[in-house]
Parts: sequence; C-alpha cells; structure tokens
Amino acid sequence: MLHDLLAVIATSIVVILCMLYAQVSGIYDVTTFAISVALPLVLGSVILSMRRKRMVLFSFLAYFWAVVDDAPVFFDSVLTWPQVTRFHPFLPRLLMNAVIHLATAGFMYLAILETVRGTSVSLRNATNVILLAAMAFVLAYAQNIPISIIQNAVDSSWFFFDFVEKIASIFVFCLAIMEATNLRNNLVRVGSAE
Repeated sequence: MLHDLLAVIATSIVVILCMLYAQVSGIYDVTTFAISVALPLVLGSVILSMRRKRMVLFSFLAYFWAVVDDAPVFFDSVLTWPQVTRFHPFLPRLLMNAVIHLATAGFMYLAILETVRGTSVSLRNATNVILLAAMAFVLAYAQNIPISIIQNAVDSSWFFFDFVEKIASIFVFCLAIMEATNLRNNLVRVGSAE
C-alpha cells in the first residue's frame, strides 16, 4: 500500500511539474505537447504500471485528460495550437472535448471494471457504483456546467475552482471504487460460505 501511495505521489509530481512548464512558457507548440502532455502521460503510465495495479493506472489515465483539458495546457484546443482560443474555431475544440470526455469516462469504466474483475459482479446491478462514478465524471468537468453560480465561481477564481472540483471528483471516484470493492468482497464472502 505504501509503494502504491509513493507511485501516485511521484506521478502527481511529474504531472504538476509538466503543467508548470506550460504555465511558464505560455507557448503552444510541439515542445509544449511533448513536455506537458506526452512526457507526463508516458512517465505516469510507466510508474503506475510498475506497481501492477491496473485500477490505479486506469484512474490516472481517466483524470489525466481532465487535468490537461484546460489551462495551462489547453489540450482541448490542441487542433488550433499555437493560437489557443477558447471559442474559435468551435468545431475542432468541440471534437477534442468529446474525445477528452470519452477518454475520461472510458478509463473510469475500466478502473471500476478492474476493481470487480474475477467476480460475477454485474455493473448493471451496481447502482451506487454507477451513480458515484457518474457524479465523479460530472465533477471532473464541472467548470463546463452552464449554471450561473458555477460560471460565476469559474469567472472569479478559475484555478481554485478547477482544483477543488478535481479533488472533489477524485474523492467521489474513490468512493465508487470502494463501493465496487465492497460488492466484490461481499460476493466472494457469499461464494465461499456456500
């Protein structure tokens, strides 16, 4: 467990340092892509793969896209780099947002599936897990919800709001993983009692 925690901390440090590069440079080119997207993605995946806990790796891959989506990397606008714009041109940004959101949802699904792997737990019957995972996904991208109170919070302090929403999302996703683990353990206990 300690080694898993150290691997997550090391991966988080790599991601933060690479995000700082994008923040400081403010230039969106191949170098920014290599340092702020490819490098943390590869190093994080390698570090977490060494622990052989695929659930942790899939969770990292789910949240990685939510982290690089907006500032300072603006990966949702990668198709329009070096002129990173929020609303123009709209279609390439919309396409990248769809890809990024699907990657997050897909890897969240794989993380939960990995948690119950080897059992006959059906995610169709795991309502609490599905609701918690859906809530975690919504929280990961809460800055995009077009509700005035959320948009006011984003406008007044985007970085703080983004940080809080990601932490809240990770917390809720951990609850989903714990619920899936409980389902698996209960099924194993019932199976061994018979």
